[in-house]
Amino acid sequence: MAVSEAHTVTESPADRRNARLYLTGLGCSVIGSMALSLVAGIWVKSLTGSSSAAGLVSACIYLPSLFGPLAGMAADRVARRRLLVWLSVVSAVADLPLLAVRSAAWTWIIFCVMTWYGTQLVLSGPAENALFAEMLPQDLRQRVNGWRLGLQESGRLVAPLAGAGLFALAGGGAVALVDAATFVVATVATARLRVLDEAPQRPERTRWQADLLAGYAHIRRTTALATVLGAGAVVMALSGALVAAQYSLVQGTGEPPAFLGVFSACLGGGSIVASLVSSRVLRRVGEGWLAVFGMADFAAGSALRATGMLWWALAGTVVLGFALPWVFLAVINLAQRVTPTELQGRVSAAVTLVMFGPQAPMQAMGSLAIRYGTFRQLFVGGAIVALACAAYLARRAGDCRTGPDSSRGRRQRPAA
Repeated sequence: MAVSEAHTVTESPADRRNARLYLTGLGCSVIGSMALSLVAGIWVKSLTGSSSAAGLVSACIYLPSLFGPLAGMAADRVARRRLLVWLSVVSAVADLPLLAVRSAAWTWIIFCVMTWYGTQLVLSGPAENALFAEMLPQDLRQRVNGWRLGLQESGRLVAPLAGAGLFALAGGGAVALVDAATFVVATVATARLRVLDEAPQRPERTRWQADLLAGYAHIRRTTALATVLGAGAVVMALSGALVAAQYSLVQGTGEPPAFLGVFSACLGGGSIVASLVSSRVLRRVGEGWLAVFGMADFAAGSALRATGMLWWALAGTVVLGFALPWVFLAVINLAQRVTPTELQGRVSAAVTLVMFGPQAPMQAMGSLAIRYGTFRQLFVGGAIVALACAAYLARRAGDCRTGPDSSRGRRQRPAA
């Protein structure tokens, strides 16, 4: 079995410095942004009294994801570090108009800022993944991918409580100022990364349609990536279909609806641990088997939830917390490894769209399905499909460890 040439690259002090700087900026911005995204809905509800208006905040955040392929092409046409710096600067400035919101008549400002927040997320994702592939050797890149997902999962647990508490004490403007400050930290951290910040070389004349869809074309040509992504996308879609079933699960255990928070905490705790240990598992077994293990965890966790017994369901939720992080990290690490530098942005955008695009329609289908079936039937069905995906991928997982690291050409900026 061939070994990726990236394993022969030794981590340098500059590599570790870049990783620390990036994670510092990410940790701050994640807490601020997640706090504000929650508070924005609460803020609109408190000003207007309308739940539908508050719900539009989420629509504003997710609407820009429809333009993911364009964001991927942008990440492959500009200097990526510079793009991330400017996105952080604009985001910090964009938070300031929220200080003017005093009544329902000014809630349009909140919607505009949240739309920019969604746009910033869409633009920064492909640029970050592309910068990682160029800037960090594979072993360190795998660890940083796990750490940043762990930070994001930790932020999901901590940031909403912190944001809601600050909103109750000092209002939405205070949360906006904190978020702006975190973007300033992210700006400084990203600007100090030591990497030669040049735009990838543009290809010769191509039709814009082919240029836009080049990421999908690369995935289709790369059998190992297409296989892992396809199986992973099925399991991700399953997770969306089972969202509604968890409310019936809580009822089935005899607990009040608010007990869903305990299940969410168990799921988040499992996800954090899974993210932090992912690089160790990845080094031992490779991307394909990491995805297989994640799918097997999904099947096991869903089966335990299907029992309807409280302690088994809680244990299954912790197990389930390992599933999606391992599937996602397997796909993103494989994509970074087998994709040339000039295609990293578009492949990252394509992977994100394939993995997360079906979430909304699948959640709608799950909400319909729970009206005609029981949570036990849905969880058992999910376990069977996930187990089938794991078995299918297990037959091909070994192929994912072969082949060189195509994210060649790491270019570090000389130390000042």
